[in-house]
Amino acid sequence: MNPRIPKIGVFLFFLLLLTATVWADPNGTAPRTKPAGIIKTLTGNVYIHRNETRIKAEPDMPILEKDLLITKKNAHAGIVFTDGTVITVGPESIFEMAAFVFKPDENQYDFSFYMEKGTAIYNSGEIGRISPQSVKVRTPKATIGIRGTRFVVDL
Repeated sequence: MNPRIPKIGVFLFFLLLLTATVWADPNGTAPRTKPAGIIKTLTGNVYIHRNETRIKAEPDMPILEKDLLITKKNAHAGIVFTDGTVITVGPESIFEMAAFVFKPDENQYDFSFYMEKGTAIYNSGEIGRISPQSVKVRTPKATIGIRGTRFVVDL
């Protein structure tokens, strides 16, 4: 038996695994969950930190649970969520989409985000109207339960 055959077989096996990984997710940014929303508008330098990777944000880019959106000086991002909620994140802000669940058929709702710094304008969608107790905003010093449909966070 030729001793090179096992080495070639091992090499081909690892090559196949590598190829499958590249085809499955060429950018290393496969969604962890269904998108919570999309970036509809942006101005300036806006980045998303996802899976320990920094991605330059672009219009129509999905926002997922656990995404960290960072806006630089003179930058803004407008996010439209699948329930119709709209959030505009202002300059020099750090916004984390902590949790998003919108399953009206199953009566399951959760909309929570963490605002580390900066500004955000929130305009409620269906979750805020149907289940206002499911909307939560955390900041470095407080957690806020939302009962209205519009508000501004300024840290």
